[in-house]
Amino acid sequence: MNGFTQSRKPAGRRGAAVVLALALGIAGISAGGAAAVAEIGLRWRLPVLIMYCTVDNYLYLRTRWHRIATAVAGAVMNLLFLLPFFALWLFAPLDRPTHDALAGLLFLGSVQALTMLVPLPPLDGYKIVSQWAGATELATSSRAYLRLALRRDPAAAAYPRRARTVYTAYGLGSLLVLAVLAAAVAAVIQHLLTSA
Repeated sequence: MNGFTQSRKPAGRRGAAVVLALALGIAGISAGGAAAVAEIGLRWRLPVLIMYCTVDNYLYLRTRWHRIATAVAGAVMNLLFLLPFFALWLFAPLDRPTHDALAGLLFLGSVQALTMLVPLPPLDGYKIVSQWAGATELATSSRAYLRLALRRDPAAAAYPRRARTVYTAYGLGSLLVLAVLAAAVAAVIQHLLTSA
């Protein structure tokens, strides 16, 4: 055996994984760290498969803005990866099936990239909001604080004012995001059922 193994992953998935890892690595290195890409793969998050890349040591990058840039890099790179396909879809004289296939690719790729920016754990949007707020376990801390606050526990008043504001805003924002996502899914389902 020569030490090399052949990957059985489809070429598109391999290419997108390489692009994602490259984006995160470049963002981490340019931010002054040695970004260690620990894991690349696909995650099942109902109802879709989402490509992910885990950077172990992003918390040790120099500044909060470097950590945010590293978290944003994957979604931005996914959108940039779609630009040539968008140009082809928009300007090239294509037959109908190819045009429709490119439209599907652009739609699914855009949804995947934008999904990663939703501020719910474990997505990149959550890491961005957590770093912006200066909290490492924002969802857990928000849940703990909001339980105390809803029960009118005196321990809730012991939290610093900034923490109370951030935890309340994140809790309410999360509910709003979930409501918008539920409404969007309901609208898509309603559209699909009534247009058939």
